[in-house]
Amino acid sequence: MKKTVLSVFLLSCGYYLLAQSAWTAEKCLELKNITAVTASPDGSKVLYAVREAVMTADRSEYINQIWMTDIKTGKQMPLTRGDKNSAQPAWSPDGQWISFVSNRDGKNNLYLLPVAGGEAEKITDVKSGIGNYKWSPDGRSLACVIADPVTGEDEKNTKGKEDWYYMDEKIKQNRLYVLKLDQKDSAGARVMKKLTEQDLNVNAFDWSPDGKQIIFSHGKSPEVNDNVYSDISLINLEDGKIKSIANSGAGESNPLFSPDGKYLAYASTTDPVDWSGPEHIRIYSLADGKTWKLKATPDENASLIGWTADSRSLLVNESNKTMSSVYILSVDGSSAKEWNAGSRMHLSAANLNKTGGHLAFVLQNASTLPQVYLSTIHEYKPILVSNINEAWKSKTLPRTEVIRWKSKDGKEIEGLLTYPVNYQAGQKVPFILNVHGGPAGVFQQTCIASNQAVYPLAGLAEKGFAILRPNPRGSSGYGADFRMANRKDWGGMDYEDLMDGVDEVIRIGVADTSRMGVMGWSYGGFMSSWIVGHTNRFKAASIGAPVVDLAHQNLTDDIEGFLPSYFKADPWNDWSLYDKHSPLRFVQNVNTPVLLQHGEADKRVPFSNAVMFYNALRRREVPVRLLALPRQPHGPQEPKMVLKTLQSNAEWFDEYLMNKKS
Repeated sequence: MKKTVLSVFLLSCGYYLLAQSAWTAEKCLELKNITAVTASPDGSKVLYAVREAVMTADRSEYINQIWMTDIKTGKQMPLTRGDKNSAQPAWSPDGQWISFVSNRDGKNNLYLLPVAGGEAEKITDVKSGIGNYKWSPDGRSLACVIADPVTGEDEKNTKGKEDWYYMDEKIKQNRLYVLKLDQKDSAGARVMKKLTEQDLNVNAFDWSPDGKQIIFSHGKSPEVNDNVYSDISLINLEDGKIKSIANSGAGESNPLFSPDGKYLAYASTTDPVDWSGPEHIRIYSLADGKTWKLKATPDENASLIGWTADSRSLLVNESNKTMSSVYILSVDGSSAKEWNAGSRMHLSAANLNKTGGHLAFVLQNASTLPQVYLSTIHEYKPILVSNINEAWKSKTLPRTEVIRWKSKDGKEIEGLLTYPVNYQAGQKVPFILNVHGGPAGVFQQTCIASNQAVYPLAGLAEKGFAILRPNPRGSSGYGADFRMANRKDWGGMDYEDLMDGVDEVIRIGVADTSRMGVMGWSYGGFMSSWIVGHTNRFKAASIGAPVVDLAHQNLTDDIEGFLPSYFKADPWNDWSLYDKHSPLRFVQNVNTPVLLQHGEADKRVPFSNAVMFYNALRRREVPVRLLALPRQPHGPQEPKMVLKTLQSNAEWFDEYLMNKKS
């Protein structure tokens, strides 16, 4: 009997160890993901960009290559190869040419590739690189956004160590240009004309159907904050005159012409801008200048996808609790219909083709890796287009399910609970609370294995951890009122929502209360810092890019309007309010071992936040480490830095929750 039990135990351990090897941080960095999808004008083919990590002795970067699938034959083929990045694929209006952006010469420039076959041709030669771009309706031009380049004088001053500057002066703007494919200058280069000489930053644009005008949204500078408060203008390409279309206290952005040329659609916040408040789609009539708001979507936070071919409806995409939905809005404002209702897959990267008949997108769920799909607009019937990550299809991902609980004031809260591999009901296991960023972020049913993440969810589940990812008040996907329910209350009822979620996982018999950890990045870092200052129930914390001092954050970040929008005051109007909600003011209560992780080039949450928390804990002799990530912004972008972040998180929780010191 003992021998039989031992054999079963060893067999189960062997299976467990086999499963453990599938989703390590190192293995996840071998995964590929999809960064862009677009269907041909007739819907017969789909382009998509596939990204993978390149890590060698002297390289650490993500590289895209362009692929194409023929829908009729199912044939998939790479259109670009090599060790340089090729991304942002687009179809010419006649479907005969493919454009893309590549850094083959060291800068991001535009290339043209004939669909019938042949070599790609470089068609721009800009020093600062091509940003967003779009084909003209007749296929003879391309409009593109290009940043102001570094000048010869700039280079001279840098070389001579005379590169001082006055902040916010002499700004390098993103400007709008038109590239004429059928016109060349005396040197044989295609003619490129700058359209926006004014001191403004172009962030989105669209061609008129007749190709005579371009509508664009713009901020005061490239800073993120300035582009939240963007306006919309219309430029006449013949005489260069610019007309203001939307210029109010609201943030007005992402304008799109209707196919019949009669209307403009754009996204608009409230006036004045409310950072987490409702955002609606508005219509502008070019004939008389009248505007009206379309029917609100459930979350009141929709992103424009495009117009239907008849100019009678618009497609938009937004979070829908832990999923994502596409809605069709009637242009008269009377209806909003969910297009992919009933789908059990998370939809993202939706892109409408030029004729408005087909939508290409990415589908995935928590235990299914992402793939490209195509559907007609008439009916949601997705057709599988891609076949990336074939080697991982046989490897089982841990189970994730939606759970719900009541918070202390009766509000229902949702979260995603991921179980350990081979979890058996009744087992109490090491547990980690994972808090999302934002705070208007949302945890959704996307695949828990990824080649660019900061927390190795699949790997942690293989090691035996259960992970709860809650959507507390303040999250997106549950309506504008829910998203705004944490105003002037960070660390208040949102904290209670999280703790009640932890209690629910304990109640259902999953979490081992003696081995609990917490982790989160950005606002999740704020909340993790707050948690360890308000309770000792967690044995370890991993805190990424945390906001620990709200006043310091507001006066050093690149989104100066963000915290005043939440707290209804600038710091100097109410220092005590900002202090009351700052985790640093409670650092004297922290006894939990803390791992801090932060990018040194983070402008969103400056690196000094982590340094302050680190120094306070170090001087109090609380176990603490700070993983500094050189060159990284608000989250690691280089594969080697991603890998180290994933590894250090796994090692930290192994040490403190599994007693496995590395």
